[in-house]
Amino acid sequence: MKYLSALVIGSLLFSACGKDPVAVQPQNNTHQFELYIDYWNPTGTTPQITFDAVNSSPEVKIDFTKNFTGIAVPPQYTNVIIDNVRIIDQENTNFEISEIKAYEWREDIDDWKNDVEFVMNYEQVQDLNVMMVLDASTSLGADFNNIKTFSNDFVSKVLNDNPTAKIGVVSFSDVINSMPLTSDHNTISNYIDGIQQGPFTSLYEAMNVGVDSLLANNAESRAILTFTDGTDNNSSSVFTPAYLKTKLENNPTGVIINSFTIGLEGNGGVDRSILEDLAINGGVAEFPSSINGLRSVFEKFSSSISNVYNFTYVRNQQPISGNAPVKLKFVIKATPK
Repeated sequence: MKYLSALVIGSLLFSACGKDPVAVQPQNNTHQFELYIDYWNPTGTTPQITFDAVNSSPEVKIDFTKNFTGIAVPPQYTNVIIDNVRIIDQENTNFEISEIKAYEWREDIDDWKNDVEFVMNYEQVQDLNVMMVLDASTSLGADFNNIKTFSNDFVSKVLNDNPTAKIGVVSFSDVINSMPLTSDHNTISNYIDGIQQGPFTSLYEAMNVGVDSLLANNAESRAILTFTDGTDNNSSSVFTPAYLKTKLENNPTGVIINSFTIGLEGNGGVDRSILEDLAINGGVAEFPSSINGLRSVFEKFSSSISNVYNFTYVRNQQPISGNAPVKLKFVIKATPK
């Protein structure tokens, strides 16, 4: 298709300059990302969109497999809401959006046209639930006090960015204990400070407790952050990585759970491939090799998890066949958070 040819040419131009296809403006630290969408509305009041994951910037973290449907907004508009959008680069740095411009591919001019009437609005999600799943096994030794400090710092940063967020905690070793979701900072900090270490690692079973807690509580955005320094050696055989991944990917409640994982490479010996597989739905995995590196990862993930957006595409009620969807491009300007 013509618009794909234009994309290929653009990519080649970037390559010729030795640059990544994502444009960067270092003068003001503003970066540019692109999201490509197919839009159709066969009846005029039943808008739908799908994503072009191949041509969209990989930094745009979204459920690319989902077909988003919208609603009619009387007297003449339609809205399609795209939930749980994050922008995270290869260094797992989160970005704060400052502007989104909409473009539509026009066959008559053989080019993209900036659309000022049909727009993509965005807003930071305030209704956020987060479950922290924390390894409390004896293999952490004296470093466990640092884990508590980093976890409390994470809580402080999330609640500072989003005071209405709710955070719950699951701690695991040979036993699994949990604290329900709450916005009370003192309650969360006191729970973390009181976690006791024990032998063994019930990683998968603890993650399942965290996922179940999120599924049982409605929110516009939900995330799970799992930290471990070892491999699972104590969960029931029912709880496997495949079981957890299926549960995360086939969420019956509609709002996906973004899964972030941290594996501290040290005494326990983490299973990188499993933690990478379980970092899904827009989440990412990190593997720091030192306590100082772990502090940085907790800090980065606090921004990545708290800074999440809902997009709303606003258009009129003109009927558009699903056999000939409109091709849309959204240029997102954002700065590292």
